[in-house]
Amino acid sequence: MTDGELNFAWARAILETLVEYGVDEIGIAPGSRSGPLVLASRTIPALNTRVHLDERSAGFFAVGYGRTHLGPTAVVTTSGTAVANLLPAVVEADMSDVPLVLITADRPPGIRGADANQTIDQPGIFGDRVRFEADLPVPSPSYLEGAGSHSVVEIVRRAARHAVGPPSGPVHLNVPFDKPLEPESPEGLGLKGPGGEERLDLSSLEVEVVEGEVVPEGPWRHRGEARRRGRDQEVVLAHQLALSRRPLLVAGPATDPGLDGPAAVRFARHFNVPLLADPLSGARFTPDDGGDRPVPVLGAYDHFLRVPDVISRLAPDLVIRTGRSPTSEAVEAALASWHRSTQVVVDDGGHRKDHQGLASHYLHVSAGAVLERLAREKEDDAEEPDSSPYREWTRSWCDLEAAAWAVIEEDPHADNEGDFAAAVVRALPSGATLFVSSSMPVRDVDAYARPAQRDIQVLGNRGASGIDGIVSTALGCAAGGAGPVAVLIGDIAFYHDMNGLLATRDPRLHVVFVVVDNDGGGIFHMLPIREFEPVFTPYFATPHGLDFRHAARLYGLPFTDAATPAELEQAVETAAARQGAEIIRVRTGREANRRRHEIIRERVAHRVRAQLTEPENT
Repeated sequence: MTDGELNFAWARAILETLVEYGVDEIGIAPGSRSGPLVLASRTIPALNTRVHLDERSAGFFAVGYGRTHLGPTAVVTTSGTAVANLLPAVVEADMSDVPLVLITADRPPGIRGADANQTIDQPGIFGDRVRFEADLPVPSPSYLEGAGSHSVVEIVRRAARHAVGPPSGPVHLNVPFDKPLEPESPEGLGLKGPGGEERLDLSSLEVEVVEGEVVPEGPWRHRGEARRRGRDQEVVLAHQLALSRRPLLVAGPATDPGLDGPAAVRFARHFNVPLLADPLSGARFTPDDGGDRPVPVLGAYDHFLRVPDVISRLAPDLVIRTGRSPTSEAVEAALASWHRSTQVVVDDGGHRKDHQGLASHYLHVSAGAVLERLAREKEDDAEEPDSSPYREWTRSWCDLEAAAWAVIEEDPHADNEGDFAAAVVRALPSGATLFVSSSMPVRDVDAYARPAQRDIQVLGNRGASGIDGIVSTALGCAAGGAGPVAVLIGDIAFYHDMNGLLATRDPRLHVVFVVVDNDGGGIFHMLPIREFEPVFTPYFATPHGLDFRHAARLYGLPFTDAATPAELEQAVETAAARQGAEIIRVRTGREANRRRHEIIRERVAHRVRAQLTEPENT
């Protein structure tokens, strides 16, 4: 076997091992050192390969794919700064528990730190953001076919198991190759182009096997946490609920909203407990499951929890929290003010979800599984809704919810970006996905999209809450099985990842980008810094003056302007009904949007204060 053939067989062994663990999509960024991995990927029918010219886009596309596919995908890069460009996506995958396999080609270890071209210290570059990393040895027949737990196949299997979890997350395989990188000839390799099905016959590649266990040259490490799991923790939650007279369920952004969201809704229904449902929790929008009890799912809390009288009047004695920190700062502030209540966090992710230090109990179990089991046990009791000990408590929350929505939905306005967000949600067909950007879009969906029994899901990158990679993540979601996908994104976030639009050349990706263009960073107008002119506008609002119509033309995408919420609703509904990708732009004013938000909040506050003073609520 020549050195080039060995490199090829080595790469093939790595990729075939990952296929065993469900990897079926691999994103490839161009480069020479990763050549063996690219060639090998084109001989494995189970792998769909996709080229990304920007490693940042490749990483975030893989994050989106993993979110909806619920299995690991892989990214292949060449050496040097190409690897460093993956870090933002790795951070998001880590914080959001998204499975991801990073395969970074490298130069041989002996030339690191010796001024060799395109050579950096790639092992450890992602720090503790990866669940597992391995610096593989340079390909060798001994390591390829060696027996024992230290063969290259076994190391890759360990990496895949850590990627799958639980908790799932990113892993890093650093793969050095020496020259010659490729076999002497492409003949007999079984390479296939797009849609090809040829497989490689490895029988012609003879490998010399060395007896005994083989220990790789490079180190590997993994990050782990001791976790207590099982029914004992479920008993803790059931006990606290039995002691409570004013329980509240707060569902934050979920790693698996399709599991956790419906479970939270069933729990809230059967126990008649008010549920504050973040739009990324999976609980804000769920299909009608035929239950005969009302569902106390609340979504106007970002407005009425800004009223001090509400926070004091509706102080719970038990708060059950699932998912990551709520999007709403009003909910965060309310939770802090309720610090004397018993607060139980239920989460089995890779990071602790209690940054305010409020948890009385922290249960390292699946929130969806626990809430579902408790709901079923309660359902078996066949208790009448009117007999619930929480009836009056939950009614008080629901009355405030109704009063708030009566104000919020009273007068949709073109100056209010929240009304545009609500219009996008209304326009989504059954089975659709809304991918919502961080900054103002996710906050607007949180505050203005009313809960409903609908078959739609809402996703977003709230692990680290960055605005980078939104375009690519949404396209990855579409590739992973979600569709059609509507993307609510601000102009700065859209600009930040315009390179990701290259993936729209795949006609199977059905994505509608709704770009809310207020010529800058509108979220900063919501903060006190807006008063600090002349610094504020150039350094925080950052107007750019770009016309995104030209971006649509560059990538060959249809482009539409929508001037009102009603126009946007119609445009999204039309776009979602046809294949491919397109862009819809909404132009707004940053300062006008701020004023409109304040007007709505003042009106809601006035209405809920009146609600609190009505005779039946005293």
